[in-house]
Amino acid sequence: MHILGLADDGKVWQWNSDEARLMKPVHVDVGGGRVTRVVAGWDRASMYISGTGIIYWPDDLPLRFASEEADALLIDTATIPGTSSLHSTTHREGTATLQSRIGQVTNHIALENYVVFTTKLNKVFLYRMDFPLPDLDPPEPIELTAFYPTNTDIPFEVRDLQGSFRSFAIFTVSGDVLIGNRAMLDAFYAASHEVESPTSTADSPLPPPTVIPALQNNSIVSIAFGDHHFQALRSDGTILAFGNDPQACGALGLGFPTGTGPLRGLMAFGYSSDAVLRENEGREVWFDPTMHRWLADMRVKATTEGEAAARCAMVLSPLGEPEPRTAAITAMGDYFAREGRKWEDGVRQEGEMGGYFVLKAAAAGWHSAALVLVDEDKVERARAMHVVQPPPPPLPPATTTEAGGKEEQEQEDWHGDTWEDIDAPWDQLSKAVAWCVDLIWGWGRWFLGLDFAKETSSSGADAEEAEKKKKETGQQKRQGDGEGADRVADAVRYTWTERPFPRLRMANGEVMPGEVEITE
Repeated sequence: MHILGLADDGKVWQWNSDEARLMKPVHVDVGGGRVTRVVAGWDRASMYISGTGIIYWPDDLPLRFASEEADALLIDTATIPGTSSLHSTTHREGTATLQSRIGQVTNHIALENYVVFTTKLNKVFLYRMDFPLPDLDPPEPIELTAFYPTNTDIPFEVRDLQGSFRSFAIFTVSGDVLIGNRAMLDAFYAASHEVESPTSTADSPLPPPTVIPALQNNSIVSIAFGDHHFQALRSDGTILAFGNDPQACGALGLGFPTGTGPLRGLMAFGYSSDAVLRENEGREVWFDPTMHRWLADMRVKATTEGEAAARCAMVLSPLGEPEPRTAAITAMGDYFAREGRKWEDGVRQEGEMGGYFVLKAAAAGWHSAALVLVDEDKVERARAMHVVQPPPPPLPPATTTEAGGKEEQEQEDWHGDTWEDIDAPWDQLSKAVAWCVDLIWGWGRWFLGLDFAKETSSSGADAEEAEKKKKETGQQKRQGDGEGADRVADAVRYTWTERPFPRLRMANGEVMPGEVEITE
């Protein structure tokens, strides 16, 4: 594990544990604010130095401390050839130098074994991070021509490059999002060097990038990649989850296959298998607790209403044949996705931010995270639109009684139990000592084979009688307070409380079994 940081003064720091070390590349000038970007990869660290290019080094190099600075480490690095250009902005055919053919580097990412970078000539390159590089004739970067359109009349302008571990994405000015992976990089490397790799040979066809329809011209501003999934952030502050959920651990943010996940289109075939979405399909991640309450209530209906038993087996059981379960889960995911998009109708106007606006999405390994801006007013107004019966008003918070010439504030919860607010330190100490004495007394009697509780004295009987009266008083209060205990039991009722578990028409034209009307 390693973390890289670029300070305001242009110095580069690396953390391999809880201690930061200043990185000082040997024979490379990093002074004068020339370091403009640092990127940590799987097992390599890298930086871009203006006028020098992209340099990288292993994160597990032996410690070599600089004599002039106690916390500085001297590191041997490798420089990617041809990445030092500062002035090439247009392609010049037939130019002899490598720098002019590559152009000025605009962005780079560090993946597992590879660096991928883009240039001002709207070119994309890969470089395998072998270490150390040979002193003479180091290998040149390899151009990833698969990203370029086959129709040369279509302009290809790179807007951004993002990625981690084994996956990456090229964003174009025209709104395209093109996905690459480790297999593509291996194939290009094998073809260029006429060697075999774990995933391809020199004769293997060069794979094209993956084009996911849901990402194209859909206002995608960033993609955060995990090992087997990714989160796509849209300009409206929503997140779309794609990919696989390894061992159904919840990485997608769509729930679990044994819970409400199938209602979002999450499929698992067996109790220990991975959970998957339909290929190249994204589902919006929900942050509103009431929306998750909606899903939970629907799942309860599916498992408790006899009429829905057959649909429950199709959608919620992890066992059974993939078909027709796949069609049923996909239809259910589509239904809740459509209904979920209507959640803030009437609250959010077109072009406005929603109640939950994601500022930044992150993913790594089997995890996902998001930095979310919450508009509490919109969230509450949207929730109120789905409430048929609001919660009951709170019960009176306190009553005042006289005990031993001293006023004590006693409060009652909705079960009728009471507790005391004790402010004085001396009273707090005396109560604690009394509690400890009672505990020791009880355990001592238990050890001797006697009854655990103290023998009831006259004062104990009085205390029990007083406690009984308090509870009876609480019961009377609740019975005489409007709707009383029934109001508490009913609690909040939502617009979906009386609705059945959905019965849907699947993509193959078949209708889910059941007796209720088909939900169109």
